[in-house]
Amino acid sequence: MHCPLCFLAQRQSKFGLGEMPFAIVRAAIENALKEGLREVIPSTMGEPLLYSHFAELLELCEASGVPLNLTTNGSFPGEWGTEQGMRRLLHACSDIKVSCMGFDDAVFSEMMPGGDFSQWKSNVERLVSLARAERAASGKAPVSTISLQVTLHKKFASDAGAVHSILHWAQSIGIDRIKWNLAMFLSSVSDEFIRQYALEPDKILALNSLLVQSAKSSKVRCEGSLFFAPSLAAQEPCGVDSLPCPFDDELWVLPDGSLQHCPNPERRYGNPASPAAQCSRCLMRCASRRNL
Repeated sequence: MHCPLCFLAQRQSKFGLGEMPFAIVRAAIENALKEGLREVIPSTMGEPLLYSHFAELLELCEASGVPLNLTTNGSFPGEWGTEQGMRRLLHACSDIKVSCMGFDDAVFSEMMPGGDFSQWKSNVERLVSLARAERAASGKAPVSTISLQVTLHKKFASDAGAVHSILHWAQSIGIDRIKWNLAMFLSSVSDEFIRQYALEPDKILALNSLLVQSAKSSKVRCEGSLFFAPSLAAQEPCGVDSLPCPFDDELWVLPDGSLQHCPNPERRYGNPASPAAQCSRCLMRCASRRNL
């Protein structure tokens, strides 16, 4: 898949930092275990389940007693699309977040090229069904929660219909949580790109209001950057420089083994000197404090 909102696509580059050698993965986890590692997040500019050493990563985490926090595009390639593979993921992960960038065939196909909307829905429904069965059969054994990670953009959320459809479907099948995140844009993208994909401030505020009300009666927990809509819409500084950063206890390991503490994409893929890369305007940092 080649999502047009991917930060590599936004900077008009086909190339990321390459695949991480498993020796670096092992060393990073073993070192972090000494510091009280709580979970591993296999985060990439692609699909984590396609990582050629993913099975080894899973084995290492299982042996170390550390859960994975997995975000997947919902394709579940290879063995991970089998019932056995999904069950293994459910017992190895603390949370499985499935990306959602469109909730009809047309938008889904544009935003997740190569994917099939019907198959995506079927995969999610099967995963949730298996999670429910595993919880019933496993007693107190931990089973992953299932979340949707929804990216809101102009082609997806121009009206409330898609939002209502997702929320209704998620509740009907038993999704545990939805993260409603606004699409993020590097400072280098063109005005035309922003016009094509970014939601207008009034639309952001309307979606915020809609979901705050809808979430009150929903069994699905709702979180995400949308709920920091006033500052997001106005692009105002969030004014949290004096507060601890919510990412202080996270460590990001790059494929060459170097370490970073900040996940702000502007610093890694855009212009580190731009206002968007500074803490006072870090929308990720602000939004993490305003979940429902």
